[in-house]
Order: sequence, then C-alpha cells, then structure tokens
Amino acid sequence: MVVTATAWGYNFVSIKLVYRQMEPSALSLIRFLLMWAILVAIGYATRQPPRVSREDRWPTFLAGTVSMGIYMVLFLEGLKRTSSADAAIVLASAPLLTYGFSLLFRLEAFRWAGLLGTVLALVGVAAVTLNGARTGASTWQGNLLVFISAIVWALSTFQMRPLVERYGSLPALTASMPGALPVLAIYGGMATLGTNVRTWDAVTWANLAQITLASGVAAFICFYIGVKQVGPATATRYQFFVPVLATLFAWWVFGQRPNTMQWTGIATVIAGVMLTSWARQTGKSAAPDLAAPDLVEPDLAEPNGNRPISGSAVASALGTEELADA
Repeated sequence: MVVTATAWGYNFVSIKLVYRQMEPSALSLIRFLLMWAILVAIGYATRQPPRVSREDRWPTFLAGTVSMGIYMVLFLEGLKRTSSADAAIVLASAPLLTYGFSLLFRLEAFRWAGLLGTVLALVGVAAVTLNGARTGASTWQGNLLVFISAIVWALSTFQMRPLVERYGSLPALTASMPGALPVLAIYGGMATLGTNVRTWDAVTWANLAQITLASGVAAFICFYIGVKQVGPATATRYQFFVPVLATLFAWWVFGQRPNTMQWTGIATVIAGVMLTSWARQTGKSAAPDLAAPDLVEPDLAEPNGNRPISGSAVASALGTEELADA
C-alpha cells in the first residue's frame, strides 16, 4: 500500500506534465494498451496467465469496465476541469466511502476508533489540499466528476476482492482489462489516432512511463494484494497518503512549498491512518472470529455458506508459496 500511495501521489504531477502534449482521452487509451500488454507479458513470464472460470468471466469483465474504464474516464475528465488540489481532496473521500459501504454491506464490524480515524484523516487531507485550491482552475463540474469517480472506485474494490482471492492479484487484474477496452476505445479512440508522438519531448515520455509502469502496473498489483490481505476498507484508507505525497511532489517538481497549515494537515493524515490501523488490530485481537472482511474471507465460506473460514485458517490454507507471491 505504501508503494501504491507513492506512485499515485506522483501521478498528479505526471498527468499535469503529460497534459502539455496529450489530451486526457488519448492518455487514457495509450496508457491502458501499454498496461495491458505489460501485464499479459508478466503474467505468462511468471506462469500466472489471465484465466478465470466460466462463471467468473462476466463478473471479471464487469469489474474491469468499472475499475479501469468508467473510473478512469470520470477521473481524467474531472482533473481536466479542476485543480490538482481539489481533485486530491475529493478523490480522498474514496476510503470514507469504502468504509461506509463496508458497514452498509455488513462486511466490517463498526468501530468508533475506525470511523474517527477515517474522519480525522479526511480533515488532514482538506488542510493539505484546500490551501492550494485558490488558483481559479477549479469548477464544480470537475469536482463532481472526481467525486463520482471516487464512488465508482470504492464500489470497484468490492467487485475485485473475490476475484483477487480466487485467482491472485496479477491474473485477476489482467483478466479484467478487456472490460475497460470498449469504454476507453469510445472515449479516447479518435484522440489517440490524432496524436503525433514525434512531437513528444523526453519529459512526456518519462512521465508516460511512470503513469504506465509505476502508477499503473506496479501500483494496481500492489493495491489488490493489499485488498486481499487487509480488506477493501483498510486498504483504501492508505489512499489518504496520496494527496499528502502529491503536495510534497508538487513542491519538489514545481517549487510549490507547503505552508504551516499544510504541514499540520500532513501530520493529521498520518495520525488518522495510524488510528484506523490500531482499531483494526485491536478488533482482531479482541474478536478474532468476527465476520469482518479484515478477519474473515467471506468468499471462501464452506458450501453451505453458514460457517466462514477465519483469516488465520485462510493464511494456513494459502501456504508458503502463495504468501511468498503476495
């Protein structure tokens, strides 16, 4: 999750740099095609081909449509219409939404400390990002699109989790890619055909590589490993670090130095994530057999569906080879 947060934090800088020579719609399709080819190559090289059972083909296709297609269109179009700061704070609502969906679907036990830590981290993100939002580049339409993308992303984590549990992070992610192709082809096809790559400079090429390899391939694999190991709600709380790191990277690349309020916000974000992590660990030690996603793998229940397997039993069943892969 630290690798994921770091890559996605720098992604805000990379996207802004690439936008100088490429339209958002073209970026979405070019990045997607490169990611897909790399993931397929890695999968076959590591003997993890993107194969799923017949009954899982449609759920996998739909998960890709949502997580890699619809989400990306909403996010890129929203970022085009608003500032990086506003986009960061709005997108940071995804962990809070995921936590709410976990409670709504009764997949996670309610803990006041977890809720407090989530809200505390969100307040910290606001302090970090809202100080830099007075640029005149923000619109309510852009913020709304980014917020809808946060909802879509939060829901997509629940779609992907059972697939990751059954097949592993790399095969599940790669197998879901075809679902995004129709969406991104319609969205970015014409812009991609009109893109002249010969005009790109070294900065564009380097940041396209970062967006594809680090923020794309590596970050998504790491994210879904995190979803598998700690559950959607806990994994997505690490997304609070993304706007914090985006602020620090913007300071490094663009010279936008954080002020006192932003440093205070950074400390608040870290405190919030630590509190939610503590709440999860406390819940584990106090009630190791509760049917929460952090503790129980609901999709690995016995056939009668009445007795789910605990997290420790799942760890034993996975064996050393799967744990080493994770």
